[in-house]
Amino acid sequence: MLAIERQKLNIIKKEIKALGQTTLEINERILTALKHCNPCKLTGIKKISKQERYKKIDAIDNLIINVFALYTPEAKDLRQLVAFLKITNEYDRIINSAHSFIRDFPNALSDEIDRDFILEYAVPLQKSSVVALENALLLLDLDDKKSVNEHFKIVVVEESKNDELYKIIEKSLLKKTSEDIHLSREYQDIMEALRRLEKIADRALSIASLMHYAKVGGEINKVKLLTKD
Repeated sequence: MLAIERQKLNIIKKEIKALGQTTLEINERILTALKHCNPCKLTGIKKISKQERYKKIDAIDNLIINVFALYTPEAKDLRQLVAFLKITNEYDRIINSAHSFIRDFPNALSDEIDRDFILEYAVPLQKSSVVALENALLLLDLDDKKSVNEHFKIVVVEESKNDELYKIIEKSLLKKTSEDIHLSREYQDIMEALRRLEKIADRALSIASLMHYAKVGGEINKVKLLTKD
């Protein structure tokens, strides 16, 4: 790769990392707020406006398209550029989910809801999302295949844990709904809000899968099969 191509690729990676770090920080603040939820002051978490977010993402995507148009990247660099082009969308969807949770979750916690019961599940659910995001972000800087595989598998484990936790929460809340029919709307709103956290872990796995593809190769849709080894 030519020096100017390498420079542009480094700029793209730097911008992707900045977007990823912002995404991670929002989710870390959600986790902190849930741990000290009395009441849940999620509204104090600074959001990123759609205009600001789309401007940043468009700038990254345009840099990537520029490299495609002007240069002929080698196979590994080409994989990274393809992955980066998809990752910006994944980070955008994570931020959307986080913003929706910040908006909806506090409103669903009426005085009649057992707050401790909800947080018993919500905290570990978000913790697994944060760990998955942390390790997905780390993959941007890793090149050693062993390290890439190790961090990728951590994301897979955390996403699986997150998925199982949500299933438990859903079952428990459905039981609560049948016991307290008059609170059915509140429990439904809580389930929908917590579903946003479950989606965040899903998106973290998508990012990790894309980075695994970029660093190791293979087919994007088959990367998850490596966890069966």
